[in-house]
Amino acid sequence: MEHAADIFELDFKGGKIKVQRHTLAGTQNIYRLVFSDGRPPLAITRGMGMQIGIHWTSIPEGRLKEAQEIGPLIEKYYK
Repeated sequence: MEHAADIFELDFKGGKIKVQRHTLAGTQNIYRLVFSDGRPPLAITRGMGMQIGIHWTSIPEGRLKEAQEIGPLIEKYYK
Protein backbone atom coordinates (compact mmCIF):
# COMPACT_ATOMS: atom_id res chain seq x y z
CA MET A 1 0.00 0.00 0.00
CA GLU A 2 1.32 3.42 -0.91
CA HIS A 3 1.20 6.45 1.36
CA ALA A 4 0.69 10.10 0.44
CA ALA A 5 4.44 10.69 0.76
CA ASP A 6 5.10 8.06 -1.93
CA ILE A 7 4.19 10.51 -4.71
CA PHE A 8 5.57 14.04 -4.70
CA GLU A 9 7.09 16.70 -6.97
CA LEU A 10 10.53 18.25 -6.97
CA ASP A 11 11.82 21.41 -8.64
CA PHE A 12 14.72 20.59 -10.97
CA LYS A 13 16.56 22.88 -13.39
CA GLY A 14 13.59 25.14 -14.08
CA GLY A 15 11.08 22.29 -14.39
CA LYS A 16 9.30 19.73 -12.25
CA ILE A 17 9.89 16.06 -11.59
CA LYS A 18 7.04 13.82 -10.45
CA VAL A 19 8.54 11.22 -8.11
CA GLN A 20 6.84 7.96 -7.20
CA ARG A 21 8.45 5.67 -4.64
CA HIS A 22 8.05 1.90 -4.88
CA THR A 23 9.36 -0.53 -2.30
CA LEU A 24 10.60 -3.94 -3.43
CA ALA A 25 10.84 -6.92 -1.07
CA GLY A 26 9.95 -4.56 1.77
CA THR A 27 13.43 -3.04 1.86
CA GLN A 28 14.63 -1.64 -1.48
CA ASN A 29 13.22 1.73 -2.60
CA ILE A 30 13.01 2.46 -6.32
CA TYR A 31 12.02 5.95 -7.45
CA ARG A 32 10.28 6.48 -10.80
CA LEU A 33 10.85 9.98 -12.13
CA VAL A 34 8.69 11.71 -14.75
CA PHE A 35 10.11 14.97 -16.08
CA SER A 36 8.01 17.98 -17.08
CA ASP A 37 10.41 18.78 -19.94
CA GLY A 38 9.45 15.63 -21.84
CA ARG A 39 12.67 13.65 -21.43
CA PRO A 40 12.13 9.90 -20.94
CA PRO A 41 11.09 8.72 -17.45
CA LEU A 42 13.89 7.42 -15.23
CA ALA A 43 14.10 4.93 -12.37
CA ILE A 44 16.77 5.41 -9.71
CA THR A 45 17.77 3.71 -6.49
CA ARG A 46 20.55 3.78 -3.95
CA GLY A 47 23.16 1.14 -4.65
CA MET A 48 26.29 -0.15 -2.98
CA GLY A 49 29.60 -0.25 -4.82
CA MET A 50 32.74 -1.82 -3.44
CA GLN A 51 34.89 1.19 -4.31
CA ILE A 52 32.45 4.09 -3.90
CA GLY A 53 30.12 2.89 -1.15
CA ILE A 54 26.46 3.90 -1.11
CA HIS A 55 25.48 5.98 -4.13
CA TRP A 56 22.54 6.83 -6.39
CA THR A 57 22.31 4.92 -9.66
CA SER A 58 19.93 4.68 -12.62
CA ILE A 59 18.00 1.58 -13.66
CA PRO A 60 19.06 0.51 -16.19
CA GLU A 61 22.54 2.01 -16.11
CA GLY A 62 23.31 4.86 -18.47
CA ARG A 63 21.77 7.91 -16.78
CA LEU A 64 24.04 8.00 -13.77
CA LYS A 65 24.59 11.76 -13.89
CA GLU A 66 20.86 12.44 -13.52
CA ALA A 67 20.57 9.87 -10.71
CA GLN A 68 23.43 11.52 -8.83
CA GLU A 69 21.87 14.97 -9.23
CA ILE A 70 18.30 13.99 -8.28
CA GLY A 71 19.01 11.42 -5.55
CA PRO A 72 20.15 14.04 -3.02
CA LEU A 73 16.99 16.08 -3.75
CA ILE A 74 14.91 13.02 -2.82
CA GLU A 75 16.90 12.59 0.40
CA LYS A 76 16.32 16.26 1.25
CA TYR A 77 12.57 15.86 0.61
CA TYR A 78 12.33 13.08 3.20
CA LYS A 79 14.31 15.00 5.85
